Amino acid sequence: MVWRTTLVTMSTCFLLGTTFTHWIADHNVLWRSPVTPDALVTSIKYYSYISNAPNGMGWFYIAVGIVALLSAGGRAVKGYQGQGGEVLFDGGSIVLWAAIAYTQVAEVYPTIKRIPSPLPASLIEDKSYPELVTAVRDLATNNIMTAVMLTGIMLLQAGRYYSKAPAGDLPPSVDVSAASTPGRASSPESDPTPVIKRSGTPFRELTAEESAELTGR
Repeated sequence: MVWRTTLVTMSTCFLLGTTFTHWIADHNVLWRSPVTPDALVTSIKYYSYISNAPNGMGWFYIAVGIVALLSAGGRAVKGYQGQGGEVLFDGGSIVLWAAIAYTQVAEVYPTIKRIPSPLPASLIEDKSYPELVTAVRDLATNNIMTAVMLTGIMLLQAGRYYSKAPAGDLPPSVDVSAASTPGRASSPESDPTPVIKRSGTPFRELTAEESAELTGR
Protein backbone atom coordinates (compact mmCIF):
# COMPACT_ATOMS: atom_id res chain seq x y z
CA MET A 1 0.00 0.00 0.00
CA VAL A 2 2.99 2.32 -0.39
CA TRP A 3 1.66 3.72 -3.66
CA ARG A 4 -1.64 4.66 -2.02
CA THR A 5 0.20 6.53 0.72
CA THR A 6 2.30 8.30 -1.90
CA LEU A 7 -0.78 9.37 -3.87
CA VAL A 8 -2.59 10.69 -0.80
CA THR A 9 0.46 12.62 0.43
CA MET A 10 1.37 14.12 -2.94
CA SER A 11 -2.22 15.12 -3.70
CA THR A 12 -2.63 16.77 -0.32
CA CYS A 13 0.64 18.69 -0.63
CA PHE A 14 -0.22 19.82 -4.16
CA LEU A 15 -3.66 21.12 -3.24
CA LEU A 16 -2.35 22.77 -0.09
CA GLY A 17 0.32 24.57 -2.10
CA THR A 18 -2.18 25.80 -4.67
CA THR A 19 -4.46 27.02 -1.88
CA PHE A 20 -1.61 29.07 -0.42
CA THR A 21 -1.17 30.86 -3.76
CA HIS A 22 -4.48 32.63 -3.11
CA TRP A 23 -2.84 34.34 -0.14
CA ILE A 24 -1.82 37.26 -2.37
CA ALA A 25 -5.51 38.15 -2.63
CA ASP A 26 -6.93 36.75 0.62
CA HIS A 27 -4.63 38.68 2.96
CA ASN A 28 -6.10 41.93 1.58
CA VAL A 29 -9.51 40.86 2.83
CA LEU A 30 -8.80 38.95 6.04
CA TRP A 31 -5.57 40.29 7.53
CA ARG A 32 -5.45 43.98 6.62
CA SER A 33 -6.83 46.57 8.98
CA PRO A 34 -8.48 48.69 7.82
CA VAL A 35 -9.53 47.04 4.58
CA THR A 36 -9.09 49.68 1.90
CA PRO A 37 -11.02 49.87 -1.39
CA ASP A 38 -7.76 49.38 -3.30
CA ALA A 39 -7.12 46.10 -1.46
CA LEU A 40 -10.62 44.88 -2.27
CA VAL A 41 -10.21 45.84 -5.93
CA THR A 42 -6.93 43.86 -6.05
CA SER A 43 -8.66 40.76 -4.70
CA ILE A 44 -11.58 41.13 -7.10
CA LYS A 45 -9.21 41.44 -10.08
CA TYR A 46 -7.28 38.36 -8.95
CA TYR A 47 -10.35 36.15 -8.77
CA SER A 48 -11.61 37.65 -12.02
CA TYR A 49 -8.52 36.25 -13.74
CA ILE A 50 -9.16 32.84 -12.15
CA SER A 51 -12.79 32.84 -13.28
CA ASN A 52 -11.54 33.30 -16.85
CA ALA A 53 -9.06 30.40 -16.59
CA PRO A 54 -9.36 27.43 -18.98
CA ASN A 55 -11.80 24.70 -17.97
CA GLY A 56 -9.01 22.12 -18.09
CA MET A 57 -7.46 23.65 -14.97
CA GLY A 58 -10.61 23.01 -12.96
CA TRP A 59 -10.85 19.44 -14.21
CA PHE A 60 -7.24 18.87 -13.25
CA TYR A 61 -7.92 19.89 -9.65
CA ILE A 62 -10.99 17.66 -9.61
CA ALA A 63 -8.91 14.72 -10.89
CA VAL A 64 -6.29 15.24 -8.17
CA GLY A 65 -8.97 15.27 -5.49
CA ILE A 66 -10.63 12.13 -6.86
CA VAL A 67 -7.29 10.28 -6.92
CA ALA A 68 -6.60 11.21 -3.30
CA LEU A 69 -10.12 10.27 -2.18
CA LEU A 70 -10.04 6.89 -3.92
CA SER A 71 -6.56 6.11 -2.56
CA ALA A 72 -7.60 6.87 1.01
CA GLY A 73 -10.86 4.97 0.55
CA GLY A 74 -9.15 1.87 -0.83
CA ARG A 75 -6.67 1.85 1.99
CA ALA A 76 -9.44 2.23 4.57
CA VAL A 77 -11.31 -0.74 3.08
CA LYS A 78 -8.18 -2.92 3.26
CA GLY A 79 -7.64 -1.83 6.85
CA TYR A 80 -11.24 -2.68 7.73
CA GLN A 81 -10.75 -6.15 6.23
CA GLY A 82 -7.73 -6.71 8.46
CA GLN A 83 -5.16 -6.44 5.69
CA GLY A 84 -3.18 -3.61 7.20
CA GLY A 85 -3.83 0.09 7.62
CA GLU A 86 -5.46 2.16 10.30
CA VAL A 87 -9.18 2.68 9.76
CA LEU A 88 -9.32 5.58 12.22
CA PHE A 89 -6.77 7.74 10.41
CA ASP A 90 -7.92 6.78 6.91
CA GLY A 91 -11.55 7.29 7.83
CA GLY A 92 -10.78 10.75 9.20
CA SER A 93 -8.94 11.60 5.99
CA ILE A 94 -11.93 10.50 3.91
CA VAL A 95 -14.27 12.70 5.96
CA LEU A 96 -12.00 15.71 5.47
CA TRP A 97 -11.68 15.01 1.75
CA ALA A 98 -15.46 14.86 1.46
CA ALA A 99 -15.76 18.17 3.31
CA ILE A 100 -13.18 19.76 1.00
CA ALA A 101 -14.99 18.47 -2.07
CA TYR A 102 -18.30 19.88 -0.81
CA THR A 103 -16.70 23.26 -0.04
CA GLN A 104 -15.12 23.52 -3.48
CA VAL A 105 -18.17 22.38 -5.43
CA ALA A 106 -20.91 24.10 -3.44
CA GLU A 107 -19.12 27.27 -2.29
CA VAL A 108 -15.89 28.14 -4.10
CA TYR A 109 -16.69 27.29 -7.71
CA PRO A 110 -20.11 29.06 -7.88
CA THR A 111 -18.68 32.12 -6.13
CA ILE A 112 -15.78 32.46 -8.56
CA LYS A 113 -18.12 32.14 -11.52
CA ARG A 114 -20.16 35.10 -10.21
CA ILE A 115 -17.16 37.39 -10.69
CA PRO A 116 -17.28 38.78 -14.24
CA SER A 117 -14.32 38.91 -16.57
CA PRO A 118 -13.55 41.53 -17.77
CA LEU A 119 -14.54 43.75 -14.89
CA PRO A 120 -16.36 47.07 -15.29
CA ALA A 121 -14.14 50.06 -15.98
CA SER A 122 -15.24 51.93 -12.84
CA LEU A 123 -15.45 49.00 -10.44
CA ILE A 124 -15.99 50.89 -7.17
CA GLU A 125 -18.86 52.91 -8.60
CA ASP A 126 -20.50 49.92 -10.26
CA LYS A 127 -23.67 48.54 -8.70
CA SER A 128 -22.16 45.03 -8.53
CA TYR A 129 -19.28 46.21 -6.32
CA PRO A 130 -20.90 45.28 -2.93
CA GLU A 131 -21.73 41.81 -4.25
CA LEU A 132 -18.16 41.33 -5.49
CA VAL A 133 -16.75 42.40 -2.12
CA THR A 134 -18.91 39.81 -0.39
CA ALA A 135 -17.78 37.20 -2.92
CA VAL A 136 -14.05 37.73 -2.35
CA ARG A 137 -14.57 37.67 1.42
CA ASP A 138 -16.41 34.35 1.14
CA LEU A 139 -13.64 32.99 -1.08
CA ALA A 140 -10.97 34.02 1.41
CA THR A 141 -12.85 32.33 4.25
CA ASN A 142 -13.35 29.13 2.25
CA ASN A 143 -9.68 29.04 1.31
CA ILE A 144 -8.66 29.26 4.97
CA MET A 145 -11.05 26.43 5.84
CA THR A 146 -9.69 24.33 2.97
CA ALA A 147 -6.09 24.92 4.06
CA VAL A 148 -6.93 23.87 7.62
CA MET A 149 -8.64 20.68 6.44
CA LEU A 150 -5.74 19.80 4.14
CA THR A 151 -3.34 20.33 7.03
CA GLY A 152 -5.53 18.03 9.12
CA ILE A 153 -5.22 15.32 6.46
CA MET A 154 -1.44 15.60 6.57
CA LEU A 155 -1.49 15.31 10.36
CA LEU A 156 -3.72 12.22 10.14
CA GLN A 157 -1.33 10.64 7.66
CA ALA A 158 1.59 11.41 9.96
CA GLY A 159 -0.32 9.83 12.86
CA ARG A 160 -1.03 6.77 10.76
CA TYR A 161 2.65 6.40 9.91
CA TYR A 162 3.60 6.74 13.58
CA SER A 163 1.04 4.14 14.66
CA LYS A 164 2.29 1.67 12.05
CA ALA A 165 5.98 2.12 12.90
CA PRO A 166 7.39 -1.09 14.46
CA ALA A 167 8.34 -0.98 18.12
CA GLY A 168 12.01 -1.15 19.03
CA ASP A 169 13.46 -4.60 19.61
CA LEU A 170 14.72 -5.71 23.00
CA PRO A 171 18.48 -5.43 23.62
CA PRO A 172 20.46 -8.57 22.78
CA SER A 173 21.34 -9.11 26.46
CA VAL A 174 17.68 -9.40 27.47
CA ASP A 175 16.28 -12.92 27.50
CA VAL A 176 12.81 -12.76 25.97
CA SER A 177 11.60 -15.90 27.74
CA ALA A 178 12.89 -14.64 31.06
CA ALA A 179 11.39 -11.20 30.49
CA SER A 180 7.98 -12.61 29.59
CA THR A 181 7.90 -15.15 32.49
CA PRO A 182 7.14 -13.76 35.95
CA GLY A 183 9.78 -14.41 38.59
CA ARG A 184 9.37 -17.08 41.25
CA ALA A 185 10.95 -17.57 44.65
CA SER A 186 13.71 -20.14 44.77
CA SER A 187 13.68 -23.03 47.25
CA PRO A 188 16.50 -25.32 48.47
CA GLU A 189 14.79 -28.33 46.91
CA SER A 190 14.43 -26.78 43.49
CA ASP A 191 17.85 -25.07 43.47
CA PRO A 192 20.44 -27.60 44.75
CA THR A 193 23.84 -26.33 45.81
CA PRO A 194 26.31 -26.77 42.97
CA VAL A 195 29.22 -29.13 43.54
CA ILE A 196 32.45 -27.25 44.08
CA LYS A 197 35.34 -28.55 42.06
CA ARG A 198 38.54 -28.40 44.10
CA SER A 199 40.58 -27.99 40.97
CA GLY A 200 38.75 -24.78 40.30
CA THR A 201 39.79 -23.24 43.66
CA PRO A 202 43.10 -21.60 44.57
CA PHE A 203 43.79 -24.45 47.12
CA ARG A 204 45.06 -27.97 46.39
CA GLU A 205 45.81 -31.13 48.39
CA LEU A 206 49.35 -31.75 49.66
CA THR A 207 51.38 -34.51 48.10
CA ALA A 208 52.93 -37.30 50.23
CA GLU A 209 56.41 -35.71 50.04
CA GLU A 210 55.12 -32.28 51.12
CA SER A 211 53.13 -33.83 54.01
CA ALA A 212 56.19 -35.83 55.25
CA GLU A 213 58.37 -32.73 55.08
CA LEU A 214 55.91 -30.67 57.12
CA THR A 215 55.49 -33.36 59.80
CA GLY A 216 59.22 -34.10 59.99
CA ARG A 217 58.84 -37.70 59.04
